[in-house]
Amino acid sequence: MEASVPPPAVRRALVALVAAQGVLFAALGLARYASFHNETFDLAFYARIAWGLARNDHWEPLVDAHVYGLHLSPILIPLGALGAVTDTAAVLLVAQAAALALAAFPLARIGVRHLGAPGALVGALVWLFHPNLGHVAGYEAHPGVIAALPLAWIAWAVDAGSARALVFGALGVLLCREDLALGVVAAAALFAWRHAAGRRAGAAVALVALAYVLYFFVVLHPRHAPPQGSLQLHFGHFGDSLPAVLTHVATHPGELVAHLAAPERLLYLPKILAPLALLPLLAPRWVLPALPALAVNLLSAWPTATDLDVQYLTPALPFLVAGALEGAGRMARSAPRAAPAALAIAALTGHVVAGGTPLSLDHPSEAMRPDHRTAAARAIAQHIPPRASVQAPYPLLAHLAERPFLRRTTSPESGTDYYVLDVAHRRRFAANEDLVRTTEEPPVRDWLARDDHRLVYAGGDYLLLERGYPPRSGLGGHAIVGRADPEAGEPLTACLALLGGTLREDVLELRFVARARCPSDLALRVGVTERPRRTDLLFGGWLSPVHLERGDLVASRHRLGRALRAAAERGELRVGLIRQSGARPEPDDPNSVRVPL
Repeated sequence: MEASVPPPAVRRALVALVAAQGVLFAALGLARYASFHNETFDLAFYARIAWGLARNDHWEPLVDAHVYGLHLSPILIPLGALGAVTDTAAVLLVAQAAALALAAFPLARIGVRHLGAPGALVGALVWLFHPNLGHVAGYEAHPGVIAALPLAWIAWAVDAGSARALVFGALGVLLCREDLALGVVAAAALFAWRHAAGRRAGAAVALVALAYVLYFFVVLHPRHAPPQGSLQLHFGHFGDSLPAVLTHVATHPGELVAHLAAPERLLYLPKILAPLALLPLLAPRWVLPALPALAVNLLSAWPTATDLDVQYLTPALPFLVAGALEGAGRMARSAPRAAPAALAIAALTGHVVAGGTPLSLDHPSEAMRPDHRTAAARAIAQHIPPRASVQAPYPLLAHLAERPFLRRTTSPESGTDYYVLDVAHRRRFAANEDLVRTTEEPPVRDWLARDDHRLVYAGGDYLLLERGYPPRSGLGGHAIVGRADPEAGEPLTACLALLGGTLREDVLELRFVARARCPSDLALRVGVTERPRRTDLLFGGWLSPVHLERGDLVASRHRLGRALRAAAERGELRVGLIRQSGARPEPDDPNSVRVPL
């Protein structure tokens, strides 16, 4: 069928469908962002690049590298400029949602060419409801996903023979990501093969795209690559450079076969094609422009590279959807109604099962709603001045991206003005002796024991430290409530003695006097037995015992359950001290002493 523009009634329905899905995609991404549930640093990474490029700053601090050694994404320059008047991360999420939704229009045209007027809605539906899109739109933002729009126009150009659409689509792809140029080369080759009149245009596009990607990998990337980049993360098992990877794969076929024979890779293509009713198999030539992205995913050792819900798949999908529509068109010659119906049913079923939206069984609704961490994360972001440098966990990074310098807390310490600690483990292991032995607590303890940071905010699962101030001047210093005779009280260990306690409703306030500096790993046991089982951090975990000075009168508050409150009222409550090993600070120290109220 030659026509590619649907009639007015179908166009109106198409516009409504595209608009609805675009709003949904944007809402999902913005909801996760607003509730501080981003779980990787990708959104922060690209937001920082966009913010920097719009200000002629070409250094990316999260990975400490020049942008020319990462990816070429000129599309981020205008998006970063838009971020100057609003929020760069939000601009990226909305732009990504718009690109995903608008890509339905050229694919709808392909649907019309092969299935008639109803094919417009079938083409849009198959694209918009593929399980990959809902997850990608609601997770992070990537220029490679934005490239889905020009890639869809390239698919239409290949199908309809439009050299102009091929050229402009290729330009749009190259503005998004240089590595997607390989898909452009393959698509241009397919265009030249299918359309004799367009061979010159196809060859020109292929040559320009190939030169672009080779310039990046041969010239720019070697000069500016970070010590460890995505190439090493994905293909380090094959080599540490692109030539080394290709050489290793070519000379070790047995290793390649074993790698591809892993169950997750064997199931990769069936998993992708199932929502397309396997119809791309009837038009296999469309696999050619999808092959570079699919091959990269299959060769990658990254654990999620072959998942259905990640951005690595998105650049291949416009061509696979085009293949499904052409395959449905071929099937329609013998089953005119069954072909589009089968394709639509497969798409909707795939979306319901694994689409990642509120219409799907696997919708991560908890990641789109504020929780106990959200308010604290928002408060921390507001506490940090706009130009201050900061190291922070993944959920906060995108909200802190618009500044000259930021790092992940998983990176080595960078001497930043502020440092955010994630102490979610304290909630998970509350009152459990394992708390002092978790892998997460010792680094937190070490930070709080330093003498060059003070705690300026604590809320939810986060602590915010500010560099350059004594710890006792921060929130932890609020535990120091006065002075007392260092020889008073009942000693729990050489550095700390118990003076007594006060019970107000279900909160027990214990008062201690410091006799010396204490070990940083000191924790409190609370209970009714000689060796109480409950374990709490002293002073709410905000003040390290190492900062105590002789004569300090310090208060530590602990919320009691019904049983311990009753025991306290009967005068049976006992407290003692332990260290990370689970033993008393010193062998002669008491296991516990009774708390005088």
